[in-house]
Amino acid sequence: MKYFFFDIGNVLANFDFPMLLQAYADGAGKPLGSHSERDEIMYDLVEKGLLGDAEYVDYLNEAKGLDWTVDDLTAVWQKIFSINETGRGLFERATKAGVAVYTLSNIAPYHIAALERNWDGFFDGATGLFLSYKIGVRKPHPDIYRYALDHLGATGEQCFFIDDLAENVAAARLAGINAHQFVPENHAAIHEAAAEFFDWA
Repeated sequence: MKYFFFDIGNVLANFDFPMLLQAYADGAGKPLGSHSERDEIMYDLVEKGLLGDAEYVDYLNEAKGLDWTVDDLTAVWQKIFSINETGRGLFERATKAGVAVYTLSNIAPYHIAALERNWDGFFDGATGLFLSYKIGVRKPHPDIYRYALDHLGATGEQCFFIDDLAENVAAARLAGINAHQFVPENHAAIHEAAAEFFDWA
């Protein structure tokens, strides 16, 4: 049995981070600059499931001078997400070929809600979803890869993984996973490697 792991952000769906910062500034009515160290800590917690969406929005409202609800945050992410045609095409090719396809992503519930509101059935065809907020750990921590492998009863050699971040790819390789960095200059090579790994015609 072989498995195909897909990251979500910048693999299945692109996201425009500057647009998020602009939404913060527009909501606050003043320039806010980049994410602070505290912002990063809170973002890490919500993607680990250690902070709920509502608590995260409470933090944003206090830190940024906003008056948002979870629905407001979700709506902002709906605007900044766009389909990654190359990654989505690879996902659909894998599912049509009968490959066991899983996401393996750092993500929060409001991200999932935004994706599913934008594209009904966005995850259709996936065998399962490994999501950081459900697992309690984020890439590149080794435990998230161990969790996925243990859940499947698989070895790293049975798995093919694509992610846009080099550090996540490196950590996956340490777990024995056949991992590739999903960036434009690697797209053709990834298609070839996937075809060889899964023995696609």
